[in-house]
Amino acid sequence: MTKKNERDAEGLPVSSVDMADAPIQSLDEDQLGRRSFAGALAAEVMTAPVGRGYVMGLTGPWGSGKTSILNMTADAIGDAAIVIHFNPWMFSGTEALVGSFFAEIGKQIQAKAPKLKNIAGKLALYGQVLSPAAAVFGAAGAAQAAANALQTISAGPSAFEQQQTLRTLLAGLGKRLIVVIDDVDRLRPQEVLDIVRLVRLVGDFPNTLYLLAFDRRRVEECLGEGDLARGRAYLEKIVQVTHDVPAARQPDVATMFIEGLQALPNDVPMGPMKAEDWQNIFTFVIRPLLATPRHVRRLLSSLSMTMRMVGDEVAFADLVGIEAVRVLHPALFEAITSTADHLAARSGLQGQDGYQRGRAIADSPIAPLFKVDPQVAEAVCRWLFPAARHHFENMGFGPEWETTWRRERKVASASVFRFYLERRLPDGVVPAQSVDEALALLADRQALRAFLDSWSPNELMDLLERMNPAIEELPVAADIAADPARQAIPVLLDLLPRLPEDQGAFTARGSMTPMRLTFRLLQRIPDEAVRDEVVRAVFAETSVLSGRQLLLLTAGHRESAGTGMVAPAVATELESRLRDELAAQTPQDFAGQDRIGYLANLMAETDKGKTALQALAEDDTVLLSLLADCVGETRGQVIGAAAVTATKELAWEGLVAWFGKEMLVRRVAEILNAVTDDGLEISEEHGTALTLAADYATGNRPRRPWERLAGQSRAAEFDVAGDEDASTADEPHAGSSAPDAPGNTPDKP
Repeated sequence: MTKKNERDAEGLPVSSVDMADAPIQSLDEDQLGRRSFAGALAAEVMTAPVGRGYVMGLTGPWGSGKTSILNMTADAIGDAAIVIHFNPWMFSGTEALVGSFFAEIGKQIQAKAPKLKNIAGKLALYGQVLSPAAAVFGAAGAAQAAANALQTISAGPSAFEQQQTLRTLLAGLGKRLIVVIDDVDRLRPQEVLDIVRLVRLVGDFPNTLYLLAFDRRRVEECLGEGDLARGRAYLEKIVQVTHDVPAARQPDVATMFIEGLQALPNDVPMGPMKAEDWQNIFTFVIRPLLATPRHVRRLLSSLSMTMRMVGDEVAFADLVGIEAVRVLHPALFEAITSTADHLAARSGLQGQDGYQRGRAIADSPIAPLFKVDPQVAEAVCRWLFPAARHHFENMGFGPEWETTWRRERKVASASVFRFYLERRLPDGVVPAQSVDEALALLADRQALRAFLDSWSPNELMDLLERMNPAIEELPVAADIAADPARQAIPVLLDLLPRLPEDQGAFTARGSMTPMRLTFRLLQRIPDEAVRDEVVRAVFAETSVLSGRQLLLLTAGHRESAGTGMVAPAVATELESRLRDELAAQTPQDFAGQDRIGYLANLMAETDKGKTALQALAEDDTVLLSLLADCVGETRGQVIGAAAVTATKELAWEGLVAWFGKEMLVRRVAEILNAVTDDGLEISEEHGTALTLAADYATGNRPRRPWERLAGQSRAAEFDVAGDEDASTADEPHAGSSAPDAPGNTPDKP
């Protein structure tokens, strides 16, 4: 289905709306119900008294559709009059404006009525006579203008004689001459004054009507040099009557916009769209900002580029809503970006940042939004950033909403909104479409494995974490062999070696994500016997032994870990099989296992397994691998500081439980001797672990960050008190490492 068809499926009508900010040219193009107004204006133009000329004004703010109405009015007049269009914005300077005015009128008259070539020529000549007289209009360069004027006048009839000739010729025209002057309000203040003076000069030509279109306030400011009353009085002396552009009916503008969405190119990507979200966001956020046709075209024009940049990473309704605010209400958008941290779902206690009974919104962290526009700000908070409601309503959105909103690709998610602002995904984050693709492949083992192989470890973590919330919604397949649980879990568990390392054998991190996915996939299956069957099959088809153990931890009955989704007898049987398989490993194969510390912990739970583990640990590579896998890290940070202090630690007590202290110390000493005396080469990782183990074996323990910080604090107190021994407080001592190089170890022991 193409993007166009997707929009059609949502009930958006097809249209050929032109997204360019260009006026319509004819009555047939009217979409805002202004055809009748244009017809009435045409009738007024054709019946106004023009014996001594007539000046009529069409007023309306920028973007209200004045030019479109002028074009429809000319279309309604048709051949009943000679309609001439003049846009002063195309000419700069008083002299050019005056000369071009008459020249342009003359050329258009000759083009429309060749028989009136004589009048066209007279108008052009009259313009040449008036053009040098810039001083009449207040322009600079009067000396040069006077010289040019003398030369021109001496070569032909006077300006007065030419004016009288034109009056006679225009009075004898068989049709009215309608001069449409548009975009007066776009001129610089001096040029506005020039064009109004020009109209005043020629406004009494017989059989001629001037129809000016302008923003009344803008022109009055220019004419009055900031004094509106003065400018209005000046304008009323020149323009006999004005007609206001009728306000566009909001339903018509809304329809124009909805139809305009269909004019977006079919290759523009579109995010997911929920009808309910669209109805709310469009009604309360977008539609109030669409006051004029120009607003519609500006928003439509920006959407195409924005949608190409963000792709399908942002839900369609949210994207259009926040883009409408950005384009049409920039002050409010600036306030949103400045308070973005207070618009997202929060974790923990809200404290002073949350709802406080009786507190005015002006005293809240999101006050800048409501200072700009209270009505639109409330709608934006309610429908685009609902977590912000906790600032003015007793309603909270916890951190779980961030997961939900990110999955739905809503800007209420801090991650999604950040992407909208930056227009690029952060490193390690996969496109939302890839999450959908992975979910769609869960029942196809080979395709899923191939798809997941293409991602980096960090991207895999992001992908798996974002898949997790949607798992429970998957239906259970009628044929359980084809169910996502049966097909996908072996693939997910085999990913363990590619995921970020856990922080030591007793602190899980990277393994938690596939564990949660496994749990949700199995939880969908209501029948216990069927779950037992699936777990047995998955166990057999998972290649990575740590993946098998993770399966048993998830589905078994271990305290604080298992969920009891399989019968106790099944869990016990499979654990026993895994221990036997581990015990049968060669030292080389066992040392190469992923997350070897977890596997060793499982083996050590039985006497038989512990004996086998101890026998394997007599191999240097096995023990070094176990030591390296049992190295973890603690971190500390001073409040208000950016620096983080890290200290490497070894799960020494766990190792002692596996091997006994005597064996463990002996084996560490043997390997140290082999390295220092026999030249045994080991990796940097193994060297770090071995050095740390040697410290632990001799009773030393590295001080944790908070212990070192406490020591530094005491040292500072001693310094203040003048304690001459205070300088030793931060020096290394038994059970610590140097504070300036925590956990620092050589490449080799």
